[in-house]
Amino acid sequence: MFNLEAILTANGVGAVLMIILLISSRMHTRSIFLDEKIFVLMVWLTLSLCVTEAASFAIDGRMFPGSRLLNRLLNVILFTANLGFSFIWTVYVDYKVYGDRNRLRKRYVWIGLPAAITMAMSVLNLFTDVFFTISADNVYSPPLPLVTLTYVVTYAYLFYGAGLAYRKKFQGRKYLFMPMMIFMAPVIIGSLCQFLFYGVSLVWVSVAISMVSLYMNIQNEDAYVDVLTGLYNRLYLTRHLRDVRPGKGQQLAGIMLDIDAFKTINDTYGHATGDQALQDMGKLLYRVAMDYQAMAVRFGGDEFILLRTVAKREEMLQVGEALRKAVNNFNAKKHRPYAL
Repeated sequence: MFNLEAILTANGVGAVLMIILLISSRMHTRSIFLDEKIFVLMVWLTLSLCVTEAASFAIDGRMFPGSRLLNRLLNVILFTANLGFSFIWTVYVDYKVYGDRNRLRKRYVWIGLPAAITMAMSVLNLFTDVFFTISADNVYSPPLPLVTLTYVVTYAYLFYGAGLAYRKKFQGRKYLFMPMMIFMAPVIIGSLCQFLFYGVSLVWVSVAISMVSLYMNIQNEDAYVDVLTGLYNRLYLTRHLRDVRPGKGQQLAGIMLDIDAFKTINDTYGHATGDQALQDMGKLLYRVAMDYQAMAVRFGGDEFILLRTVAKREEMLQVGEALRKAVNNFNAKKHRPYAL
């Protein structure tokens, strides 16, 4: 038994939240970027599945021409979309972490195989009972034992994405970690409740809540991350310096630097090339920060800062030497008209 009014209310709330996000995202100036497009896709998917889940419960146990087939179809859509959403989420996190489309093309054809296989098994439920059954009087029965596979695959994608964000927590992009954890918590709780207690409908309203929290963190990212270089900006630095508390026997150390003759690069090759030089320096600083668990900041213009908590001064000198080597290697390749 289930409470249809509660189910319709929960999914209705989820749908309304997604409509609000869609309205907000249409006004968002960054909707041309791949991560924004993936986010909007997830919002549309969540909206449609809030409606689909509500419809599946609404027709459950009701007999009319084609009702059993429709009930099967709606539940197949829910199972396949759940797997597809978790895979898309992983792609989203990967791109937020690495910002590399080529990486997505190379890796995610293979990473997507478990989702594709399990989704194909879901589609088989249109013809035979694999993950669930629909009785002669059009009643959806609690999932069959094999349904555990869908949860294993779904959670595997969720935790894989969390692992990517966790890795970057210590490699210069700490701001990615907590949004991913906050996203996962309602999804896991809601899906487990629905799995353990038949008649509870919490999956997609939980996803909707997670999407709202993710959107709020996207706005925070815009406030704290420099759009040109992808490094932290001066606002984040100010807050970090206010709140950081080095451990016993440690101190906060930093390196401040700028790009020599940056005005000459702008005057000689144009401001677009100057922006490219800033992006190149940002990538070098980011890689060094990853290797040494430091934080890279664009202070302003062509000025940058590397921060790290150290026990002795020599540890920070190692960071400076690593940066010099990275810059020298970059210049040795001579693939830019300028040298950094």
